Amino acid sequence: MHLIYLDESGNSGNNLSDPQQPIFVLGALVVPENCWLALESDVEQILAPFRALTIKEFEIHAHELARGEGCFKGVGLEVRLKLRDDLLDLAAKHKLRFVYRSIVKKRYARWLEQSYGGGVYINPHLAAFPLVAQIINRLLRAEGEGVLGILIFDDNREVYLDVEKSVKLLRADPGILRLDRIIEKGFFIDSRKSLILQLADLCTYQARKNEERKLGLRARSIDDGGIERLDSLIFRGEEAMPDVIRWLSTQTKS
Repeated sequence: MHLIYLDESGNSGNNLSDPQQPIFVLGALVVPENCWLALESDVEQILAPFRALTIKEFEIHAHELARGEGCFKGVGLEVRLKLRDDLLDLAAKHKLRFVYRSIVKKRYARWLEQSYGGGVYINPHLAAFPLVAQIINRLLRAEGEGVLGILIFDDNREVYLDVEKSVKLLRADPGILRLDRIIEKGFFIDSRKSLILQLADLCTYQARKNEERKLGLRARSIDDGGIERLDSLIFRGEEAMPDVIRWLSTQTKS
């Protein structure tokens, strides 16, 4: 069994022209159940000094870690970068894999208008999910016969009903998109209660920073170490993009 933690970065709601967040990323951190307990213990050990610095409920938000905000207000840049790197190195130590899909919002908005006309909005999360899910399914198949996974999402009330519907439909899909290695429904939990979901948030943020570079946005040197470390975790798969588009169009019109 594999526990698959999904989080997003760059969510700007129905504003698909936000210049500050031009890319949406949905990421999935794949954790084998036999290393889950040791991983959580190792994360706890790394975070212990930071928990002692704040009276607030401690939670890793990658954008706050990068900017020195929230629980990391007043923590120096060098210390924050070391924390980021230590956490990503820990993911590599436990041989975790990371799957993600990015969506350039302006291109996505044009596709929505061309496909459905003006005034139709579909959250990018719902478009990215079947792309990420099919790669996760292939990863699980590659692990061997009978290897299964369960999906654990950061709590997002905007999309959880639609995502649960998608999981159910994709599990029964007769074609290439079928999720035959995903059991149960997707579980949505409060990220404050899950250190590994917070680690998934960190990975997804680094993926977004890398995709923003590819789009031509100004690169910051402080992101170099995080992007480099994330690259060793990424499981890359060929997505059946036309199939996903047809499936999404069918579900939207149904």
